[in-house]
Amino acid sequence: MSKCRIDFETRSDVDLIKHGVYVYTDSPHCDCLMAAYQIDDGPVQTWLRGQPCPDDLRVAVESGCTIHAHNAAFERIMWWRIMTPRYGWPLPAIEQFVCTAVAAAAMSLPRSLDRLGVALDLNVKKDKKGKALIKRHSIPQGFGHNGGSPIWDDDTDSLNEFLDYCKTDLLTEREAGERLIPLSADEQAVYALSERINDRGVRIDVTSARAALVIAEKAKDRINKELAEVTGYYVTAVTQVAAMQRWLTSRGVEMPTLDKDEVEDVLLLCDDLPDDVRRALELRQEGAKPSVDKIGTMLDRVGANGRACGSYLHHGAGQTGRFSARGLQVHNMPKYRKVFESEFEKGRLELSTLFGAIRTGEPEALELLYGSDIGRPLHLLSDAVRSFIWAEPGHEFHNADFTSIEGVKAAWFANEQWKLQAFRDLIDGTGPGMYELLASSIYSVPVAAVTKPQRSVGKVGELSMGYQGGCGALARMARANKLKLPSIFDSVWSSADGEAQEKAEKRFEERVAAHDDLTQKLGREGWIAAELVKVGWRAKHPAIVAAWKALEDAATQAVAEPETVVPALDGKVAYVVRHGFLWCRLPSGRCLAYGRPRMDTVDAPWADKTLEPEKREKKRGLTVLGVGDNERWSRFSIYGGSLFNNVVQGSSRDILTHGMQNAEAVGYPIVLHTHDEAMSELPIGQGSHEAFSTALCDLPSWCRDLPLKAAGWTGKRYAKR
Repeated sequence: MSKCRIDFETRSDVDLIKHGVYVYTDSPHCDCLMAAYQIDDGPVQTWLRGQPCPDDLRVAVESGCTIHAHNAAFERIMWWRIMTPRYGWPLPAIEQFVCTAVAAAAMSLPRSLDRLGVALDLNVKKDKKGKALIKRHSIPQGFGHNGGSPIWDDDTDSLNEFLDYCKTDLLTEREAGERLIPLSADEQAVYALSERINDRGVRIDVTSARAALVIAEKAKDRINKELAEVTGYYVTAVTQVAAMQRWLTSRGVEMPTLDKDEVEDVLLLCDDLPDDVRRALELRQEGAKPSVDKIGTMLDRVGANGRACGSYLHHGAGQTGRFSARGLQVHNMPKYRKVFESEFEKGRLELSTLFGAIRTGEPEALELLYGSDIGRPLHLLSDAVRSFIWAEPGHEFHNADFTSIEGVKAAWFANEQWKLQAFRDLIDGTGPGMYELLASSIYSVPVAAVTKPQRSVGKVGELSMGYQGGCGALARMARANKLKLPSIFDSVWSSADGEAQEKAEKRFEERVAAHDDLTQKLGREGWIAAELVKVGWRAKHPAIVAAWKALEDAATQAVAEPETVVPALDGKVAYVVRHGFLWCRLPSGRCLAYGRPRMDTVDAPWADKTLEPEKREKKRGLTVLGVGDNERWSRFSIYGGSLFNNVVQGSSRDILTHGMQNAEAVGYPIVLHTHDEAMSELPIGQGSHEAFSTALCDLPSWCRDLPLKAAGWTGKRYAKR
């Protein structure tokens, strides 16, 4: 089969970054200026706006050639929406498109072409002049009278430079593509499915979203007015961070940042705050709620069809191959407050009634309807964010959510038999929940005697400890669940034996001596409580603890013995070093990649971070190259817990994609998914969430024995039930 590489240079009066390619191409002013293409190993050729489709390109596409592009979704959508209807180009199938950015991400390489060129040390690198040319030709230089048609710069000489830039991009993409390992046929099918889901998008309740933004502005004005009164008019807006820090200092409270988590910690852990300080921080948390901004993003991404499309980035999440979200950020919807969740679960809060109140555009309508305990406008809008996604008229959603998939997979990989049986019993309805089981172990009480506060401790431990987390991981989960760690000290301490108490106290003193900030933030009782929960979790999970070491040992051996396949966890995974990468084969056959692995001298986890780097205690550890938070290819340490995280989350992702393919095959088109759930949209009365859940849980052959189920619901609006 022949291969075509192509790169478009385009223009539109719509901001591509803010609104996405679907809204970008909705504009009547969107157009393709030029293209560079290459068929097989032939010469690089060009096309200019207004010309017919080149004959050789038409023949190649109509014969079913693969079409390779970097961030191929952009080229595909431009092709489908502009090149075919406007210029008569043949319409290629979605399966013909191959994305080199996805292939790079699957190898833990940067997605952006310029950074990929640096990482691979390509002979041809992305032309740095491109940004200036794009700014000149792809973005309007102005608009006609009274906001009329966009004014474009069509300078011939500069456009010729732009064409040279386009050809250089294509050469860079070609060289990069030749250095990348292509996706497997199975993974290419997952990519095609992901693109179909992106094309479908989700419908947004535009009327309610616009009203919600009006409510948000009115509510913020009220919050700022109250904040000014509370601070004696020293701080007049929640956005005045420096002024608020100075005011807090004057009230005896030092806060180096006013980040959400920092403020949450102070509110949660400090019981002796002055009333005005506590209220000011509460107002800061409410008024600076970034989750409400998601409603504006929804409106930014709504296309002409009323739907927000393109929410998923295939292989967007680090080492695991999981999807990441863009635009709507569906993977990062705000959690419900406990009071909202309780009222919603009990049926006392109806979404239809809530959105009727939102559509008034008045904060008072929410407060009048729901009272002061639940009806604070910005908090309530945050709770409701996901439900601005609703089904088309005459349609409804079928949703299915895997139950504890990461916990199940962790137990399966490690062969933690008691936990696998506990999941089977839970599915059968004959056993208790995991939170109760862990709490029973920590507190040395029968499961039936576990109290609600003890269950909360079990929940925090279960959700934070699976990947070799320590007190910091547990503290973060405790914050997310509004659990005050100092408040559980007495009960956890009294349940521990003398040896555990002595070790926890000694460990605390060591961390104090190492200037660990967490010891100050949590205090002695909070830190020791966290340490005892950690120790209790690990005592309950010996096989998982052993799995951390087994994976680290296998990966280390593979690095020491290149080309040697090193199995681990009873052969469920295997590591090998080839082509400069450490590869981890998952049970599905898909491989995770770690760039340029080596043994290094690194800071010990217990080192005193206040010391100069050269004076910190060191250890030998495995380091690799991968894409970090700054999207650059950088070196970082990996260890047993992180390797276990990668195989558990990566394998869970493979189960999800297998289930989504099953669902599509039996008539359930997916419109939304997160790491552990999926949602389909169908005409009312067609299908059921039970059948949808069954399709998702039709497991692949390599994990037929997995005790996994999915809970589901059917409804008009997206919700967390």
